[in-house]
Amino acid sequence: MDIKLLTELIVVLLIGFRIYTLEKFGIKSAADKLFALYYLKNHYPLIGYTIIFYIFEIIIIEMIALKIVDITLIIIAMIELFMIYRHLFIALRTDDRDDYIDTVIKRMFTTLTYSEYQQIKGELYKIQPKWKLYITEMLVFFFAIWAIEFQ
Repeated sequence: MDIKLLTELIVVLLIGFRIYTLEKFGIKSAADKLFALYYLKNHYPLIGYTIIFYIFEIIIIEMIALKIVDITLIIIAMIELFMIYRHLFIALRTDDRDDYIDTVIKRMFTTLTYSEYQQIKGELYKIQPKWKLYITEMLVFFFAIWAIEFQ
């Protein structure tokens, strides 16, 4: 087995592990996905950090195994870092999804009217199709495999 194929296999396993673990939580909305990642980080740190930082792990694997710098994955990782990771590493310790989502909304927006708060909360709790919930994982998969194949 050559190094490219082994790298592709590791990428598939990492992304598959993330999707499988998140699916075990039965996520149906953005709020469910955020809380699942937060819960894993707090209760199962080894699994949680592996799942949270899967893009960075793929970037490091590509650098070590194939000596390539995947700019596309770095950009996706930075966007994810800005959009999601800042909501996972907060001082709150709770097992209640509603408390967690309330804290995230209040941290995102300093001044909110009650109707704006309800609208944002409604959007986070709105049931989404699976492809929307896992679009980031699909993009990471396609860009990683593409970079490996054209290396």
